[in-house]
Amino acid sequence: MALRISRDTAISETMQSLRRIFKAIQNYSQEISREFGITGPQLWALKTISQQEGLSLSELGKGMYLHPSTITGLIDRLEKKGFVLRERDRGDRRVIKIRLTAQGAALAKKSPNPIQGKMVHGLKRLKREELDSIFSSMQKLVKIMEAENVKATFFFDEE
Repeated sequence: MALRISRDTAISETMQSLRRIFKAIQNYSQEISREFGITGPQLWALKTISQQEGLSLSELGKGMYLHPSTITGLIDRLEKKGFVLRERDRGDRRVIKIRLTAQGAALAKKSPNPIQGKMVHGLKRLKREELDSIFSSMQKLVKIMEAENVKATFFFDEE
């Protein structure tokens, strides 16, 4: 039988858990920025591209669970820094493929795994009931915060 905690303790521990998650992401992003000169989300994109060279923008967005406009801005910044190149697909000239430059490949190879990727991979490993419970709880938190219409991109990806 599970031990039940008080309502105040549950609220306090929920708030503390959220603070830990946000702080871990913020610390990680600051560390990556200091050490490599890019944001955590940019690193995640580099790592994702390095694992599947030649992804289209939409494939990259799906793999990172991001809206296409967010991916476009992210790739713009990485291209400007010389880490990626955009190339037209030979089979379908409407499709843009992304590949790493030598500089981007070197950075992806020497850098740590992105924290956002850890979160996605962890969520993928959950049982369906566990994932549904987290999803439902997060939807409720968004509603409580009246944040349904807040445009969300990456954590701490302001440049």
